[in-house]
Amino acid sequence: MNYIISPLQPQTDQATIKPKLDIAYFFGKIGFRELFLSRYVSWNDENWRSEILGMIATVGEGDVVIYQIPTYAAPEVEEAIVELVHKQKAKIVAFVHDVEYLRFPDQYDKAEVLRFLSSFDGLIVGTERVKSQLTADGITIPMVPSGPWGYRQPIEYRRPTFSQNIHYAGNLVTRKGGFLQNVPEGLHLKVYGSADGDVNLPYSLADSVEYLGSYRQEELALALNNGYGLLWDADTDNHFDDYARINMTHKFSLYLSMGLPVIAFNQSAIGKYVNEQGWGLGIDSLDNLPNLLEGITEDDYNHLVDKVADVSSLIRNGVHNQMAALQIVLAVKGTMPF
Repeated sequence: MNYIISPLQPQTDQATIKPKLDIAYFFGKIGFRELFLSRYVSWNDENWRSEILGMIATVGEGDVVIYQIPTYAAPEVEEAIVELVHKQKAKIVAFVHDVEYLRFPDQYDKAEVLRFLSSFDGLIVGTERVKSQLTADGITIPMVPSGPWGYRQPIEYRRPTFSQNIHYAGNLVTRKGGFLQNVPEGLHLKVYGSADGDVNLPYSLADSVEYLGSYRQEELALALNNGYGLLWDADTDNHFDDYARINMTHKFSLYLSMGLPVIAFNQSAIGKYVNEQGWGLGIDSLDNLPNLLEGITEDDYNHLVDKVADVSSLIRNGVHNQMAALQIVLAVKGTMPF
């Protein structure tokens, strides 16, 4: 039997929760049994070990458990899950949504995170670049890149219409959205989100930016009906975030699920993906974008939309992640070389 651990949390649009709930849903479609654990289990709670033991009571020898991390539970709790699953003589795989020592190098101890990751039998990671970085840092267990995240949408696919509008959705904290104060003239950016929940952004916005505040998932899906989706994580000095160069962001799948061609930094893992698959535009600077968009005809745009439409259904059904799960199960059971 194969299992997937999910946070014990109602369905939500929160970016920290929705990807894990979506992954569990898609894995359930290919036979994984869902296990539930309180999202913020505390080691100060005397019942936390009992909750884990109850959760894995049906796990037995030869089974594979996929544990979605980070959970932001206490490290003692996360480590105990790995230990107790192994005591059941089962394999445990981490589905790594974010590698925290790479994402926040000043806040996480690299050696501790690597030690924890190495305690698993295998890893599912976002991209080949993340896999390469972890390998360079000493991880030797099997790793499978997941590709784009699956993304459940409340509305059906609708073909986007030709427009030069650019949509940007997500967390607008300075290190990710600060570039919005430097967007060049000649662009029209429609921006959705907040800075860690605060709609009063900690930086000014360029005249070419239309800030629309936070949208619920259904509202956002309806708004993303034309033009392009932008993937750009940079601060007010236009320094592109180092982690954004290598990771697989959930925002990418949001745009693809709605059929939008994507604009991305061409030196990032996703920018390379976009260029190779023909799903949009890989660029080196936003300053060059106005002239580039002016040269794209409606026929050109529709050709991009056709390319994205081919993958949109796969994203909406989590197929990339399902394939990664099946590959890592075979790898940890020793039936596929890695």
